[in-house]
Amino acid sequence: MARKRRPAARRGTHTCATTTPRIRRAIQTSDEKDIVLAERYRVNRKTIAKWRWRDFDSDARMGPKNPTSSVLSQNQEAIILAYRWRTRLALNDCHERLRRLFPDLSRSALYRCLKRRGYGRIGRTEPCPPLTERNQRGPYTFEIMFNEVVFHDDFLGEIVSVFLAVEEVTKHLYAEIASPTPENAAAFLARLVADFPQRTVAVTTDLHPIFTDWRASFDEDMAAVGPHPFAVACRAKRIAHMRTVSRKSPS
Repeated sequence: MARKRRPAARRGTHTCATTTPRIRRAIQTSDEKDIVLAERYRVNRKTIAKWRWRDFDSDARMGPKNPTSSVLSQNQEAIILAYRWRTRLALNDCHERLRRLFPDLSRSALYRCLKRRGYGRIGRTEPCPPLTERNQRGPYTFEIMFNEVVFHDDFLGEIVSVFLAVEEVTKHLYAEIASPTPENAAAFLARLVADFPQRTVAVTTDLHPIFTDWRASFDEDMAAVGPHPFAVACRAKRIAHMRTVSRKSPS
């Protein structure tokens, strides 16, 4: 004898709910008193009052309205999200590189952060070379970028400004939270070089005012001349400053 299929659960209705979407809509459109509707549908008067006040007929999401991490600060989450979006690395590769900046970061905490913020699945991920002794010795070329990560809540969105540097081969990163000014960009470069004792020979950036005031071509060293604070910092560290090569759109 074939097993009977269970009826599909109502979408947006909790399994322990005492009302259905049809009853809730009837409550919202009725002009009768709460006590009359409560007796008719055999529910508490507070249930009637609740659905009269609401303008939707589905159950509200359970749990906190704005879930946050108990182990990661908002600034740490902003750096993680900026790194994930810009590199598009797989979870394990992200975790391995991020632990250099956040030694106590666990894989589960990283996974929960990405899933909570909508970055759990970002489409096809990019391949990442293994971390070998040779590619970790340098020399290094960092892509430096500025990102604005928006955290939404019920009322407004908070924007966190992130300076992010990603090494082109190893995908090592260095990041800081700072406002987008040329002086902060120059200071960020100095701390980046200090954090990586291996030789950093070049950096690439977009043609952004915080990095350069010269519209160079892709093969020009923007640090060779000019009074821009970032160019001065590059010359002091003997680092070439090149324009970021534009990413090709997927075919």
